[in-house]
Amino acid sequence: MSEIRKRRRWPKIVGGVVLVLVVVVVGLLFALDRILLSQARKQAAVLSQQLGRPVEIGGVATRLWGGLGVRVTDVAVGAGEGEPLPLAEVRRVEVKADLLRAIVTMGKEVHVREAVVEGLRVNVVKLPDGTTNAQRVADRLARAEGAKPAEPEAPAPSQGPALRLLRVDRAAVENARIAFLDRSVPNAKELAVDDLDVEVKDLETGKPLEVVVRAAVLAAKQNLELRVKAAPLPASLQPVPEEIVLKVEPIVLDPLAPFVPPAAGFRGGRFQADLSAKLGAAVPGGAGPLRVQGGFRATQLVFAGQEGGKALDVGLDADVEADAKAGDLRIGKLVFTAGPASLVGKGRASGLKGDAPRFEGLEIVGHGLDPQALAAYYPPLRKQMGGVVVAGPVGLVVRGAGGEASQTAEVRIDLTPVRLVVPEQLAKAAGAPMTLVLRADAAQSGGRVRFDAALDLAGADLRPGGTLAKKPGDPLSARAAGAYRQAGEGQEVRLDTLELTLLRSRLDGKAKVDLAGKGAKATTRFEAELRGDRLDLDELLLPTPEAEKGKKPAPTKPLDPAAFAGLSGVADLRLGLLRMKKVDARNVALRVRVQGDEVTLEQARLEAFGGTVSAAGTHLAVARPDAPFEVALDLKGVAGEEVLKLLGDHKVLGGTLDAALKLGGKGWKLGLLTESVTGGVDGVLKGGAFYGKDLVASIASPLAAKLPFAASRLPERGATSLGKELPFGIKIANGLAALSKPLRAETGEGALSLEGGVKLDGTLEMPATFALAPELVAKLTGGRAKPSAPIPVAFRLAGPAWKPRLEGLSLDAAVKAIAEQAAAGALGRAVGAQGANVGEVAAKKKAEAEAKARDEAERQKKRVEEEAKKRLKGFFGR
Repeated sequence: MSEIRKRRRWPKIVGGVVLVLVVVVVGLLFALDRILLSQARKQAAVLSQQLGRPVEIGGVATRLWGGLGVRVTDVAVGAGEGEPLPLAEVRRVEVKADLLRAIVTMGKEVHVREAVVEGLRVNVVKLPDGTTNAQRVADRLARAEGAKPAEPEAPAPSQGPALRLLRVDRAAVENARIAFLDRSVPNAKELAVDDLDVEVKDLETGKPLEVVVRAAVLAAKQNLELRVKAAPLPASLQPVPEEIVLKVEPIVLDPLAPFVPPAAGFRGGRFQADLSAKLGAAVPGGAGPLRVQGGFRATQLVFAGQEGGKALDVGLDADVEADAKAGDLRIGKLVFTAGPASLVGKGRASGLKGDAPRFEGLEIVGHGLDPQALAAYYPPLRKQMGGVVVAGPVGLVVRGAGGEASQTAEVRIDLTPVRLVVPEQLAKAAGAPMTLVLRADAAQSGGRVRFDAALDLAGADLRPGGTLAKKPGDPLSARAAGAYRQAGEGQEVRLDTLELTLLRSRLDGKAKVDLAGKGAKATTRFEAELRGDRLDLDELLLPTPEAEKGKKPAPTKPLDPAAFAGLSGVADLRLGLLRMKKVDARNVALRVRVQGDEVTLEQARLEAFGGTVSAAGTHLAVARPDAPFEVALDLKGVAGEEVLKLLGDHKVLGGTLDAALKLGGKGWKLGLLTESVTGGVDGVLKGGAFYGKDLVASIASPLAAKLPFAASRLPERGATSLGKELPFGIKIANGLAALSKPLRAETGEGALSLEGGVKLDGTLEMPATFALAPELVAKLTGGRAKPSAPIPVAFRLAGPAWKPRLEGLSLDAAVKAIAEQAAAGALGRAVGAQGANVGEVAAKKKAEAEAKARDEAERQKKRVEEEAKKRLKGFFGR
């Protein structure tokens, strides 16, 4: 009996346990629902602040039976201030997923059985002030986004487990409605895009995707269908659309016009479409040809400001296929119209990227392509063109035909009838010539395509661009003729003829370019040469405007080194005459080698400034101003005054210069240049003169004024002679050009010795000694004193090289010596007849005075040198 009782108790125990588990699970689900609802409402409160209107969530319910399910009900985005209706309402949002599968695969496989949005209602209300509630929300979000402080770029998050499978059996928006209500018009009727359905079925990674949208636009039944097909969905979940099909039955758009943004100025019209497009490689990530069939008609389009009530008709009727990869184009039909403008095409082209292109009756012709005339139908076009004016019909013709022997094609663009204005770029009057003609002839043997291109800009005024001084009527043209050949996966372009007419200058040349590889391995190799009798850059270029005082120049965008990857080649330039900055250079020979962004001058020679200049060996990286560089310059017999004009307008040195300069550094941008440049200059200045100051007069005049007797003064000559030959050596480092050895120049009235250096901005810091020649002393004293040896005077040359100062000039010792010599000379002359002893005493005093003057000058020189060294060290804190 006890056994029987135990057996009867088991079902009750099991039932009790199950009942307890059910109660617990139900309790947990209720608790989970409350937690989810609480969190959802917190997020709704945040969204409410962002949108400036209440956001409410009625309930959240979960279920576990049959898979995880979440249902959110009665979601509403309420009305803002002064708005009569809520912006949006959703009756139900429900998602059903396979939770167990997601847990077992640790999130690598996600299976959603169904995701449905049901009962979506959106109300777009135009308010009495002309705005809409939707526009208010968009403006508020835009302001919030603009006010958000810029955040530092966060490091890329670590990648979690890769998604192996995403499957959605069905996702849909069912029976949605977008209502339009115009409260700016009394008793306006409600309009709607009704019965709006969006559906995706059998969405799965690795399989094609299709989205279907159907809606009844201002109609009782659905009259719009849009299908979007995409390539197999990758694990990144970024779809690549492949095909679009749009079918729209005729719709009168006038009732929707009040809800279009005012900037469009739209007032009404009609629209219908039956269009399919296979996008292929026309979209990023796509592949294959582009195919467009069918078209659309938008008629009687009315916009605010239309001239004379001209309604606009726009239409497309096409049967076109284009394969950019293969270079194929087939136009069964192409008719595009927009008001008075049209583009009509037919015919076929194939193998444009191959060895044997073919054309079969290809023709594309534009008629009435006049944006100014089109703007009369569509006034917003003027604003969209951003100030660009194109008034007059643009001539556009593309034709291609051929036979067994050859295939020819021509593209002709004629802007001669057009009045053209591109702000801050160019201007052209109607009737002034501007044309581009491109012809190609493909022989069917050899795989070469011969081409001839001509560009004529004679009618353009390019002065508004701020660079070229080209006026209307000035000749400016280019013509290129050559051949193109496909070489495997690469291409070869050869220019047999290149003619450039630049005002009164004419250049001729040829070039060759080889393209190979793809992507990161792509290479471009070139050879080019250009010849010309003259090139006048002073005539061709506008003067650079002077920067406004205190105004910093606008920063220029640096070049991208990646843009030069794979680039290599040699360019050769020969000019009979090059005029630049009022300097004529003759027999210019330039050979440049390019490797990536590195440019090396293999040859850079010209005759200018009365001699020859060579910069062969110079190299730098044009896109990396912080990369090492080297400058080599060799000057033979050049006029120093003319060379220094290139550095500024100041007159500093005269004479004939032979010099070799070599500079290098870690970078050529300004900040690095002044700090890191090193190198030197060695050479000889013949017949030199220093125009910054007449140093002889600057010393002799104050000396004469200090003498105790009347003395002659030297006239100010404005320059200092530096003798027949002045060898020099300069070492450049730490932003300073220092003399490697003292300069010693014979001025003709005394010897000048200079030490120290020059800052790269032209500031001098040079201890100096000037030894007054006995003849100069005699001239100053009217013969009263003529020392047996030069009398030295020490000073420091400081300030700008073109207007220096004499600092630390001490003349007392020299004045005393000259005065004593004059007194001794007078005494000697007075008692000369009285005996030799008196003469010996006078000579002795004279010698002592000279020695004292030399000693004092040497002490003064040492003081000046020490002070100069301290200043030189302080230039850059070294």
